[in-house]
Amino acid sequence: MNDWEMTAPDGRTLETYLRDYNLMLEQIASGTPPTQEELSAAPLITHWKIEEVIYTSGERYRHIFGNFEGHPFIVEGGFGRTSPLLQLDRGMTWARCRSRVYRLQEPYPQWKAG
Repeated sequence: MNDWEMTAPDGRTLETYLRDYNLMLEQIASGTPPTQEELSAAPLITHWKIEEVIYTSGERYRHIFGNFEGHPFIVEGGFGRTSPLLQLDRGMTWARCRSRVYRLQEPYPQWKAG
């Protein structure tokens, strides 16, 4: 047995992270929206837009860029991006990304107009 344990960036054990990720994929497949509890605890993104990022591996993923509030790793009000986008609510009030659920406020004005 190892004297170390693999953890996700947010401190969850790898086992817990994979369990949570599989649950999220099941929710997406079944069309189940986040619970009110999940949304209440979710970070908020303001002045956001969705952009495609091309990685050096050639893989392409869409991310949400914007100003974050309540995120564990991004300074309060700071600009950042999410992990890859997996699901966007039709009303654009929440999004599921690879690492977590986010609440969305008003998109970036130029992106909304485009």
